[in-house]
Amino acid sequence: MGLVYRSFFRKYRRHAVVGSLILAALITPSGDPFSLFVVTIPLYMLWEISAFVVKKDQPPEELPAIFE
Repeated sequence: MGLVYRSFFRKYRRHAVVGSLILAALITPSGDPFSLFVVTIPLYMLWEISAFVVKKDQPPEELPAIFE
């Protein structure tokens, strides 16, 4: 569909790590670090799989007819 490209995932990778940690902290039943990371790792892996599945780069913008 062309909504997001791989460059988006590359640019916001750090945000995804922090967001995964925060989301995992909210949904884990206990506060121990082991369960936090057990939930964080699959969340972050979904981010990386999504980055692999989307198109590589944004297509170049078409030049106006003046420049052709």
